[in-house]
Amino acid sequence: MGSGPRAAPREEPAVEPQSDERTDYNRDYDRIVFSSEFRCLHDKTQVFPLSTSDYTRTRLTHSIEASCVGRSLGHQAGLKLRAQGVDLVPSDLGTIVAAACLAHDIGNPPFGHSGEDAIQHWVEQRLAPPGEGKKSPFATEAEWKDLRDFEGNAQGFRILNRLQSRERRGGLRYTAATLGAMSKYPRPSVLPGSRPKVKGRVSEKKFGYFQDDRDLALEAYRATGLHERETGVFSRHPLAFLVEAADDICYAVIDLEDSAKLGLVPMLRACEFLEAVLPEPERRKPPRHLETRMAQARAVAIGKLIPQCVGAFMDQVHALEEGSAETSLTALRPDVESALDAITDFTSEFGYRSERVLQIESAGFKTLGGLLDMFATAVVTDAPNREEKKLRQLMPMECFQRPEFAAVDEEKPPKRDEAILRLTPYQRLLCVTDYISGLSDSRAVELFQRLSGIKLPT
Repeated sequence: MGSGPRAAPREEPAVEPQSDERTDYNRDYDRIVFSSEFRCLHDKTQVFPLSTSDYTRTRLTHSIEASCVGRSLGHQAGLKLRAQGVDLVPSDLGTIVAAACLAHDIGNPPFGHSGEDAIQHWVEQRLAPPGEGKKSPFATEAEWKDLRDFEGNAQGFRILNRLQSRERRGGLRYTAATLGAMSKYPRPSVLPGSRPKVKGRVSEKKFGYFQDDRDLALEAYRATGLHERETGVFSRHPLAFLVEAADDICYAVIDLEDSAKLGLVPMLRACEFLEAVLPEPERRKPPRHLETRMAQARAVAIGKLIPQCVGAFMDQVHALEEGSAETSLTALRPDVESALDAITDFTSEFGYRSERVLQIESAGFKTLGGLLDMFATAVVTDAPNREEKKLRQLMPMECFQRPEFAAVDEEKPPKRDEAILRLTPYQRLLCVTDYISGLSDSRAVELFQRLSGIKLPT
């Protein structure tokens, strides 16, 4: 490939590069690490929002840890595939899965899944779908459902392909393999013919791209060779199952460890849950010190879960290639599934539902709803009042930039109101969710307090 601009997504490397060169997959990984959206994850909720503990994981540390597990999963799977005669570089598979794991939560709004719920609830309460006799900012049902069912996975695809490097189509132009691996749900918010989701089809559990990003999604998924079941609805990339497994492992094991460290669950009980993941003959006399026992149990449990998931991957490799696989790797190993389910059920009951977590999630719900009340009204209107003009000024001008206007804007940069007016109401609302979902937990709370007059700037 040449050194000039590449179409989005980038073409896959045809040959293994020299040892002193980075692969395109390495570039994907590095670009995610150096992105502002990735850095913002340091103050976004994993499980315990606005934690005062230096130990507790955030979305950033969770993503890094998932990336480490994903690299091992991808590399081990690559070694087994190469042993079967498949022509590939095992380390490339490890890098692709690691990069996709880094990006798998990059679209999450403040306060995690509670933040998604807050955006969904606000849209359902405030904005009417088209065709019901009420004024609606949406032209189609799919536009309305994009926001009514706001999804961090779709926002993540949007960040990588549109919001990074906004002046050119395709953003930073990641490889199709990385985009495919990070896309757990390669489908739109409304399935063709408005048909219901197929029961048991994990790739249809949620959606993976907004209507505004449809052309980019189709280009990326078709470039990767994913099976297109219906127009715009694809099977998962085989490596997306490894990304999901890495997330599942870290979600269960690490969240339990955090809950124990915060004193929300007994540490001895947490150690016993992790040790139950190990086969009986491999269990040894545990260390006396509980924190040491916890760290050892966590490390050994992850070390045992990785080859189990790789084995499940290899067992259904042909179904994965055909696009007919629809079961998570952990679910294909009943012992693994039951152990992880027991851990997540225990953590959910005593950790996720602790009083402090519920209080902050409730406050976050009101915070995001309040910000949406302010900014959506200010941006959607064609004739903003004085207060709404001030709110528009608080949003970075880049929120309203689009690559189709880049050439014109270079000649004559538009004023803010002019840039907003050339967008549809749906696109304007996406600008608002881009802005608000990109805030960190602390920044969202502070901004809401200041704009509500609860707290003034110092």
